[in-house]
Amino acid sequence: MPGNFSAHTSLYSSTSSFNVTLVILYATIVLVGLAGNSFVVTIVFKTRSMFTSTNILLANVAVADIVSLLWCPIPLIAGLCNVRISSEKAHYLCKFFTSYSVTCLTVSVTYQSLVVLAVERYHAIVKPFNSALMLTNDRMFYAILAIWIMAILCSLPGFIFSEYDEKLGRCLDPWTLEKAGTFRWIAILYLSASVLFSGALFYCYVQILRGIFVNKTVCSSEVASMRQSNLKEKRRLALISLTVTVAYHFCYLPFLMFELYIAFQSQQRILENYEELYKVYRVVGFIMYVNSMLNPFIYGFQSSNYRNNFKRLFFRGSKTIDISLTSPNSRKNPPSTVFSAET
Repeated sequence: MPGNFSAHTSLYSSTSSFNVTLVILYATIVLVGLAGNSFVVTIVFKTRSMFTSTNILLANVAVADIVSLLWCPIPLIAGLCNVRISSEKAHYLCKFFTSYSVTCLTVSVTYQSLVVLAVERYHAIVKPFNSALMLTNDRMFYAILAIWIMAILCSLPGFIFSEYDEKLGRCLDPWTLEKAGTFRWIAILYLSASVLFSGALFYCYVQILRGIFVNKTVCSSEVASMRQSNLKEKRRLALISLTVTVAYHFCYLPFLMFELYIAFQSQQRILENYEELYKVYRVVGFIMYVNSMLNPFIYGFQSSNYRNNFKRLFFRGSKTIDISLTSPNSRKNPPSTVFSAET
């Protein structure tokens, strides 16, 4: 029962060195992440040569990251301020602001976008002549719409079951320590979805890397007719896309594993180790948000196209070489190439 946890609720409003450090760290990733992701979105939508299916997906990830970063400090600050408000307003704020429901939505958008990106890269690199399954700019709108609809459906449990507890004076969502075990099925559901999506991700990238570096069948038939820089770029893009996926799992899996762990612990055991579990809960939650800050540096600013267009848009005096592999006749279905061969 929530009342059993009242002795520990002061941890959330305490100005301890641990909480203060968290606030500083969150402020850092929010400022850096908002700037980086905003640059990515601006570059993609203000540069015609960058408006490709792959870049649109990356911009969609950046939008999800921006929402994550805007919402991530709210639960922490709400706990530290310990502001008591009327029950009706508190329940509304809990479902949409002071819980991690919106984070669940944006994490799902990012994950599904990475899956679509992997499938898109797989068909563009491993099966470049199978145009029926390639994502054009026209099809991308429907893909992104489907991603957000699926993400909303996946995050519904968070919005439905988040509630404000008047005794504790805090918002309790399905991922809080107080509700551990109550919504065990949610943790199992998210684990199952993660395994399914991860399987699709790694299948695509294993096939890409296998074709490029082991069998050397990818692009081998195109060398005679393709610029060497284009061939190098395809290989480099595959590695960078894989890095994005690995970074996402590295940041997200600790939180998922922690939620699975507490889901199968008794309330008594959680009460006995509440302070230690609270710190772990905060740390793995922070690590999950770090990914939203890292993404622009991983997939964006390692690309000479992004760097050059960043200079062109934000430093008007500089001259930029616009590296584009699209032809004037291919605007309707431009190749999903975003990274140049330049290092």
